[in-house]
Amino acid sequence: MDNHNQTQAIMNLQRYLRQLSYDDTRIPPVPVDGVFGTTTGRALAIFQNIYRLPVTGTADQTTWNALFRAYQENVEKRSLPDPVHFFPRHPIGYSAGLGDEGMLITVIQLLLRELLLTYGLDAASLTVNGAFGPETETAVKRFQSLQRLPESGRVDKTTWNRMAEGHKNEMTRFPQE
Repeated sequence: MDNHNQTQAIMNLQRYLRQLSYDDTRIPPVPVDGVFGTTTGRALAIFQNIYRLPVTGTADQTTWNALFRAYQENVEKRSLPDPVHFFPRHPIGYSAGLGDEGMLITVIQLLLRELLLTYGLDAASLTVNGAFGPETETAVKRFQSLQRLPESGRVDKTTWNRMAEGHKNEMTRFPQE
């Protein structure tokens, strides 16, 4: 292995150890510098001990495989869930309005109920049924008015983005445990 590849391999090893150190304080955070120094060797030996591997402080194939698996599991555990996008992927000219039905309309209704409450407006009467009727149209117009958007009663990309932003703001204001 040439020097460049060896440096890259050491940096990967250090990245994996550093990632694991975020959740396991027994593993000290190591610098990601491509130098296999004392700190990296000590962290690797601690990892080997924790994972019941021969404690050598070197990365043989068994240690490397265990480290990589532990790293992948840690990244998966710490990662955000995959988002589900309800609004169409190609939103140019698209809007939802009277007569539309489906999951998107259900989500719009749920968002409207929550968002209108943030303005002190009671939206409990808005039925969440997946059918865009006059009640939903009125709620959309109320939301658009509050957002100083044209009151079309249809959910276009601009209205959707404001709803999504409002939802995101509410989620960060009251973090979930």
